[in-house]
Amino acid sequence: MVKPILEDTVKLLVSNISSERCWKVADLGCSSGPNSLFFVSNMLSVMDNVSMSLNQDTPRVLQIYMNDLFGNDFNCIFKLIPDFFQRIRGQKKDNHVRCFIHATPGSFYGRLFPDDYIHFFHSSYSLHWLSQGLVERAKLDFFDLPIYGPTPEEVRQVIEEEGSFRLKTLKTVKIGWDGNLQEDVDDATVDSKTRALIVAKSIRAVFEPLLSANFGEVIMDELFSRFAMIVAKLIDTEFESLEYTNVIVSMTKDS
Repeated sequence: MVKPILEDTVKLLVSNISSERCWKVADLGCSSGPNSLFFVSNMLSVMDNVSMSLNQDTPRVLQIYMNDLFGNDFNCIFKLIPDFFQRIRGQKKDNHVRCFIHATPGSFYGRLFPDDYIHFFHSSYSLHWLSQGLVERAKLDFFDLPIYGPTPEEVRQVIEEEGSFRLKTLKTVKIGWDGNLQEDVDDATVDSKTRALIVAKSIRAVFEPLLSANFGEVIMDELFSRFAMIVAKLIDTEFESLEYTNVIVSMTKDS
C-alpha cells in the first residue's frame, strides 16, 4: 500500500541527486524485530525499479541510519545484517547498490543529524510511543500511554501550519488486524487462534520495549498470551470491524 508512494518519492530523488552521490536515508522508529530491515529491502527494490524505468544508473551508495530510542536492542538488528546482505547479493547481479547500515540511537524529537544531511526520512508506526497479581497497582496507576489517532485533515493542518514541508500525498488505507498473513496462505484455512497470535506478535513488536521498561520483561510472555486470547474472542464475534486505519504521508522539504 505504501510502495507506490515510495516509488514516486524515489523518482523525485533520482531526478535531483547525482547517481554518483551517496544517498543518506533514515528509518525513524526502526524497532528491533525480524522486520526491522524490511524497509531497507523495500527501498533497494524500489530504487532498482525506478532507475530501470528512467533508464538511469542505480545510485552506487545507499547509507541507511536505523534510528530508535536508546533502550532499543540494536544488537538484534546487527545480527540480521549478514543474512540480509547475503540475500540481497543473491537477488541482484553486478549492479546492485552498495548499502551501508548504521545505528543512530536517540529520540527524533531532538536533533539526530546535521542540517540538510538526510535525503529521505522514513517512519512507520513510530509515533505510538487490571492487574491480576502480575503487576503492582502503583506501577499500573503511574503508567501512561498517550496515543492519539489524528484525522487526515488534522495531519494536513499541522503540516501546513508548521510550514517547512510541501505535502505531496495524504491518504488513508485500512487493513485488517491480521494483515500480516503471508500471501501464499489460504485465508479460509486460518482459524481465529492463529490470527490472534499474528496480531499479538505484531503488537508486541511495537509495544514490548515500552511495556517491559515499565513493568519488567518477566511478565511479557504472559501479557501477550492473554492479549492473544482476548483478540481471538473479538475475531470470533466482530471480525469484519477489526481494522487498522493507516495515514500515509509523503512530503518534501521546502528549500
